Amino acid sequence: MNVGFLGTGNMGGAIIRALAGTRGFTLYGLNQTRGKLLKLAEETGLVPCRSVQELTEKSDFIVLAVKPQQVQGIWPEMVPALTREKCLVSIAAGLTLESLQNSIRNICPVIRAMPNTPVLIQEGVTAICQDDETLTEQQKAFVQRMFQSLGDVHVLTEDQLDVFTALIGSGPAFIFYLIETMIESGVELGLHRDVASPMVKKLFAGASRMAETSAEHVSMLKEMAIAPAGTTIAALTHFDRTAVRGNIMDAVRKAYERSRELG
Repeated sequence: MNVGFLGTGNMGGAIIRALAGTRGFTLYGLNQTRGKLLKLAEETGLVPCRSVQELTEKSDFIVLAVKPQQVQGIWPEMVPALTREKCLVSIAAGLTLESLQNSIRNICPVIRAMPNTPVLIQEGVTAICQDDETLTEQQKAFVQRMFQSLGDVHVLTEDQLDVFTALIGSGPAFIFYLIETMIESGVELGLHRDVASPMVKKLFAGASRMAETSAEHVSMLKEMAIAPAGTTIAALTHFDRTAVRGNIMDAVRKAYERSRELG
């Protein structure tokens, strides 16, 4: 399969690095910054292209990995080079299936994919929308396999993508916010930052791994850390009295509503 990447920045580059060296793939790329493209080509074996048309003509799958505001300049070159056998895979946020299909005049099938930032270390979660009825089973399977090299993949309908965006797409920033806050708490209470930081990071890594591998529900894992009249229950009851759970749920809903507005 020939896979072309329009945009080889963080997300596009992560997918390219994950696929580099895999048998059966020839990777093509185009990026506004030519120097970065050539460096990535040297690192991964990617074949650099000079134009959108050239990349489209050479690729069976075209991965749209540019910012949404950049796509309007791409269609005039891409559309004449498309054929019904090709497949457009968009990871550009906010572009609906309908808008993408209209932009390429329904010439070829379209898949929407939404990876979150931990794909950069191949520990990501990606949602894939395969609602386009013209997709073949081979195309569906290929795109799923492509993103499985970056972490977990979940096939969702398009009306579920806004929830995914709010919960999983925005989620890493929520976790980093909590990590930062707990580090600051340690510093406030007397730990040096270079001591608090690795401890808190390991705390999150260990607790996440425990939640992922344990057969117990996360509520039971939480209970394991609670002793009567102890330090943990003192903190957790403060969370409940100040509606921390409700505030987190409200924050996710705010992200969800904003995702719908952008779409």
